[in-house]
Amino acid sequence: MEEPAAYTVVTLGPSGAGKTVYLAALWQTLKVHHPGLLCHLSLDDVRKENRLEEVFRQVADPGPDWPPSTLPGDIPEWVFSCKVISPHGQFTAMKVRYIDYAGESLTGVRDGGASQEFVDTLREADALLGLLDGRRILEMMRGESDFLDQMSRTFLLMQNSTGPIHFVITKWDLLAGHYTLEQIRERLMRHPHFSSLVASRRTWKTRRMAVPPGRIRLLPVSSVGLEFAFLDSTGEMRKRANRRPEPYNVDLAFGAVLPDLLARAYEVAAEERRRTGAGATAGSRGAIRRTFTAGVATPLSALLSSRGIQVPVHMLAGFLTATSSLAGRALDVPPSELRKARRLQRSFRRRSVNAVRDDMSAAHFVLHRTVRLLNDVEQRPENRGTRLT
Repeated sequence: MEEPAAYTVVTLGPSGAGKTVYLAALWQTLKVHHPGLLCHLSLDDVRKENRLEEVFRQVADPGPDWPPSTLPGDIPEWVFSCKVISPHGQFTAMKVRYIDYAGESLTGVRDGGASQEFVDTLREADALLGLLDGRRILEMMRGESDFLDQMSRTFLLMQNSTGPIHFVITKWDLLAGHYTLEQIRERLMRHPHFSSLVASRRTWKTRRMAVPPGRIRLLPVSSVGLEFAFLDSTGEMRKRANRRPEPYNVDLAFGAVLPDLLARAYEVAAEERRRTGAGATAGSRGAIRRTFTAGVATPLSALLSSRGIQVPVHMLAGFLTATSSLAGRALDVPPSELRKARRLQRSFRRRSVNAVRDDMSAAHFVLHRTVRLLNDVEQRPENRGTRLT
């Protein structure tokens, strides 16, 4: 079976925000079986795996040094495969390609020197991961920094992307106990460019979908945990003695990507079907879903690709087929495809990894687990403010 294509997520943040450390913490958290998502990550490139291991080793080392920032001009790419193990074998649910831009790219943006390559990459990305330096956020909350003004041009550039945008507040350990996520959200929303970016997505309405397309989220994350580091009297980040880093919420930002991207892909495709009227009455979502189950996943994937949205065919087919309870009833579906659709539906309802038999059902299984994780997180009082749109 053909390997799933990779979603592209561009990570953005000023120098020192902790982008590479975040990816290293993500790797440490998900390289082994995750008890909530019931999956794990792998890296095909052993050299990059060793690089992330080295970064996290430097973080955990009791010495005073921290890993160096990404060098100017260096744009590392990390392709993670999300794997699910079931009684029937190991399957690849999805791949996520992270592009880690150096903080100097944003400095160039502020100085009016953003390269065309940088702008094009933002526009073509499937999703953006904006890292907001928790230390700078702390200064902002205390009235000691114009951090948001420095990020203003970046917020404007983000408007060119129609995919999900997830803002990650790094170094949450510096903020926890002093400010709530809701307080920080309110402060961010007072900045005209940040609030305009959020408002531009609020007009995107989606009925009957758990996650609207192009969603913007605000996620509190600490790559080292809540008790590992502190700011000393000179303003330097120090490591506490006899403590181990215990990453906090790094899996959340990864898990949020999948349902947001699939929901966006569904809405764009549905709108295209309504516009052309092909195979369904315009505006009839039920008819649109039934048309999807007739085996149009491959041309639909090509259509989405032409509009800048990369969705693996197997994942799109599994998601769209399983969302229709009418599969096989109103359409002349081959028996083998009907059995596959019913298996996917049973897998979704039972939430059982035992039903994962191929990459397609693995993708659908992980989709369900990530939606469940997001719902659980958003219902906690301390996470009020996570969802911006």
